[in-house]
Amino acid sequence: MQLYAPEDEPESAFHRMLYVFICRNGSCHRSSASRCMRVFRSQMAEENDVYQEEEEADNMQEEGEDDVVWALKENVQKAAVCIVCGLAGTKACSKCHKRTYCSREHQLADWESGHRSQCGAGRSEPTAAHQKKLQRMVYPELVVVSEEEDEQVAGESDGEDDEGSDNEGIQAEDMALVPVTNEKAEDSQVEVDKAFLVFQRRIQGSPDQVLRYARSADGAEEREPLFVSDEGRPVAGDSVPDCEKCGAGREFEMQIMPQMLNHLSIDSTDPTSIDWGTLLVYTCPNSCDGGCDDAAYAREVVCRQNFSSQGIGEKFVRAMHGDDSGITRQIESLTI
Repeated sequence: MQLYAPEDEPESAFHRMLYVFICRNGSCHRSSASRCMRVFRSQMAEENDVYQEEEEADNMQEEGEDDVVWALKENVQKAAVCIVCGLAGTKACSKCHKRTYCSREHQLADWESGHRSQCGAGRSEPTAAHQKKLQRMVYPELVVVSEEEDEQVAGESDGEDDEGSDNEGIQAEDMALVPVTNEKAEDSQVEVDKAFLVFQRRIQGSPDQVLRYARSADGAEEREPLFVSDEGRPVAGDSVPDCEKCGAGREFEMQIMPQMLNHLSIDSTDPTSIDWGTLLVYTCPNSCDGGCDDAAYAREVVCRQNFSSQGIGEKFVRAMHGDDSGITRQIESLTI
């Protein structure tokens, strides 16, 4: 996933992008997030050596869009990228030298998918049928629509211990997604942790949300993540180390929600498939330039928090992946 998140300060963050990478192998996700997930930040100033502003023609402009586009400068050569995934294309077809790849695996996939018949025939771009085959090797390309959160929903979910609140005298069992019954199932005895109840209440206004962005525009207010559990919270200086370059403590910027899994063509019935409660991204508050040395991409921190086993059970996990069979939803009656 990539997110364009520009900032006014410093000037070098005028164009600022966050990239999140995860391993497609579900078995890798049984270990720590640091072994199977990466977050990188890249940025550049408005005046730079790569891009220049160009005014877009009136007939090409859509309503509500800016009339400025960014194009490569004439003296800048477009970077070679993998025809399959878009990463740096460090390898090339040994026959035509026109197609580039990030790995031997993707080179073979392209060859078997159609490049075998196209190589040497003067065609540098894959056909539609060929491209469709290649797309099966990567996650689908989608656009995230940004909307402001309803302040009333946010306020209600944050009011955990207000005096006279409607949840006085209500047990956690009464507010759980999976009701307490006499069934023998493991999720029939519900002890839902408080963070999960807040999470449940908060997302009900937009249950399909896949991303929450929390960094304030002026940087004056540090916002908290929407945790899915009281367990496994990131710890500053430990699971969230300080910025390696400037030494500032990293701050929470955004989180990827479990609903994102619904859009990644993942087989949720596979016990070894990729799974998470939420992915929390922490970045340098100063957006300091580069990473170690003069690298164009600074590595930031992603932490994975899983749902607690208390009170949700397998039924809720299936529901979060689009299978709501056998689950009784009580969101409407839930009051935090």
